[in-house]
Amino acid sequence: MSSIAAFVQVAEHGAFNEAARAMDLSPSAASKAVTRLEDHLGVKLLNRTTRSVSLTPEGERYLDGAKKALADLSLVGAEVTDTNAAPKGRLRVSAASPMARLWLADVIAKFSAKWPEVQIDITLANHLTDLAAEGIDLAIRSGGLAESEHLIARKLYDEDMLVCATPAYWNKAGRPDHPSDLAKHRGLRFRAPQTGRLFPWMMNFDGALQRIELPADFVADEGEMILNLALRNAGVAQFPGYMVRKHLASGTLEEALAQHRPPATPISAMYLDRRLLSPRIRTFVDFLKAHVPVSEN
Repeated sequence: MSSIAAFVQVAEHGAFNEAARAMDLSPSAASKAVTRLEDHLGVKLLNRTTRSVSLTPEGERYLDGAKKALADLSLVGAEVTDTNAAPKGRLRVSAASPMARLWLADVIAKFSAKWPEVQIDITLANHLTDLAAEGIDLAIRSGGLAESEHLIARKLYDEDMLVCATPAYWNKAGRPDHPSDLAKHRGLRFRAPQTGRLFPWMMNFDGALQRIELPADFVADEGEMILNLALRNAGVAQFPGYMVRKHLASGTLEEALAQHRPPATPISAMYLDRRLLSPRIRTFVDFLKAHVPVSEN
């Protein structure tokens, strides 16, 4: 890598003398390092004159890859050095707002008590952000998120989707015996802010997973608004378990059609593809897995 580093320095400084000073080498040593690299590659990377140095077309193409290789090596070196160290530093996390407020806040408080040298920066976003572009270390998302060339998806747990309303609402409107009965009820519907489309209700019945068509008496693009309306006897809604678990336990909400629940939705932690994770990311993901919400059966 020393020859590659010398080439990058010469290319960026435009001169062997300045590059040599930056690397604490003699100009001849820097020149020999670049020559060894050119001999190894079998191409000329630099045009040299007595007064200037410039990149050849091959050198221009090689420069970007060389800079990335050095940056990756530096990152891996830092992570290897810090692998067994206690987690510390700033951890930037992205999560959907209801999940962050209703589940993640409690986990973060417990994590911070155990690892006080980690500073956590939360971004509330209901879509999968560009982690690299926005400087996000970890994103927590629901749904079947496949790993990509640049992202790793680590499933934390599976979350059920529950049809809920208050006891007062059920007593007045009647409890459904079959998913088709929901068409007679007041529907509280979530609209995806990214697409503007209503989130579909899926349920298991008649031997298959089927979409339920029901009224949209109230529509919002924020899950907690739907929850607040449900708690005020406004209608029936379908919620992920983490939003309603405490209300089910207290009796302020009651589930209907539990036997027709759709397959559970995976909740995953997404992070950039790295061979070695920094201790703060690795420790936080492990902590999340150890503190997932308790599923209702």
